[in-house]
Amino acid sequence: MRTKDSDEQLQQFFKQDPQYLKKYVREHPDNKMAWYLLGREYEEQGKQGKALYCYAQAGEVYEAYEEQKVVLPAEEAASPGPSKPPRASRRWGIRFMRLAVAMLALGAALLSAPGLQTRTVEELAQPAAVVPADVTPAQIQATRVYYLAGTKTPETIGQALQHMLLLERVRSFGILVRGIPLSDSTWIEWLRKPETLLSVEAESDASRQQILYHDAESCQCEPSDAQRADGVVAAWMSHQEQQAVLRSAVAAYIRRTGQAPTEASQLTASYPDNVLPGLTPYMSELFARDSAAIAQEMQGWNERSAAQAGGSSQGQTPPGEPPEGLIQPLAEPLEIKIDKTAHRLAVVSGSIVVREYPVGLGGSRTPEGSFVISEKVRNPNGQSDGDFGSRGMTLSDTLYAIHGTNKPKSIGKDQSLGCVRMRQTDVEELFDMAPLGTKVTIGRGLLPAATSVSATPLKLPAQADDTNPNKVYKWLD
Repeated sequence: MRTKDSDEQLQQFFKQDPQYLKKYVREHPDNKMAWYLLGREYEEQGKQGKALYCYAQAGEVYEAYEEQKVVLPAEEAASPGPSKPPRASRRWGIRFMRLAVAMLALGAALLSAPGLQTRTVEELAQPAAVVPADVTPAQIQATRVYYLAGTKTPETIGQALQHMLLLERVRSFGILVRGIPLSDSTWIEWLRKPETLLSVEAESDASRQQILYHDAESCQCEPSDAQRADGVVAAWMSHQEQQAVLRSAVAAYIRRTGQAPTEASQLTASYPDNVLPGLTPYMSELFARDSAAIAQEMQGWNERSAAQAGGSSQGQTPPGEPPEGLIQPLAEPLEIKIDKTAHRLAVVSGSIVVREYPVGLGGSRTPEGSFVISEKVRNPNGQSDGDFGSRGMTLSDTLYAIHGTNKPKSIGKDQSLGCVRMRQTDVEELFDMAPLGTKVTIGRGLLPAATSVSATPLKLPAQADDTNPNKVYKWLD
């Protein structure tokens, strides 16, 4: 770990020649310590995008000293250095390298310890949706994609196919994929491209409908090219997050008010009824077209969930639901899980991890149990860079909240008075994804120690007035 003396020494170097690090990384692009130090300089200047780029180049050096992983958003992938570096001071370079060697020696010890799993931008980013030219938007909307959560066997493949063909009666595309597990757990990572196993495309003449296998293990045959099916899946996935947020908002609204929303504007009302900040055009179109069906489905889900919580047999899976091991991804309302052991917060839908972020906690001061987001506020106390950052979400009308922070180095540690601290970009995405009334569970051992952050964070339009200038927030930071 860094010491106070080493930090002061580095700051003194910056003061001697603030431009030196940019020159140095251009002359020594493979020196990860130089990238790390340049990233720290940019972070001190408030240039978060450039800092993230440098930290990504620093790789394991950043991971050792900050005790967390960095995932670089795609839009930040632009080099901050000058195109023609001037000559560097050899004397300063020697001093810098001596310091770097000393710090790397300490970093080696940290790197030998078990680290936190992460995902690179390339692994996380979904490929661009290359939709086949003859596939219409209506067909994409009618597509059903199922995730096989268990092992690929003739039995599980057969059960999945039977459900798709007989119960769902494929009306567009029916595609079976294998979800990618997160670490060694049973959680499935939404941001990883799934493995396409088979596909069925509806035909006006059912006798011409064909089953195309895209995985040799699934059929013990020569698999067909999956390019067409992959394009359909990618296009389908591009809308599923928005659909999941809308469905979750409807479910939360029903739980809070006892009735379904009849107008989209009821979901984007002003504080304190600001369920969501806004709706994307696709979400507005979906609500206008399917609000009654969504409300009926979410009401049923709420009733089954309540029955299961009370131990009633009425909470059993209704007829026609997928067999065990076959998942309709993001069909269940979004929930939040916070793991105090891993210092991680995840947005989940059933067994699928939609997002997972590092958080700062308060150790024993952070309560455990079940809560709901009872209040959402933008720029608490009229500030976007105060103690609570740019977003805050109260937990069950207590003094505990999920909020941003102006102490980013506390992320991953137990330094709060009990609240859950998040990085600004993370808490802003969570604010958009988690509707008012979202269930929050805090405990230990709930999640794998991983980071699953999108290269293109979900962002809703700011249509609601979700500020509250009339209240002074005194959350237990």
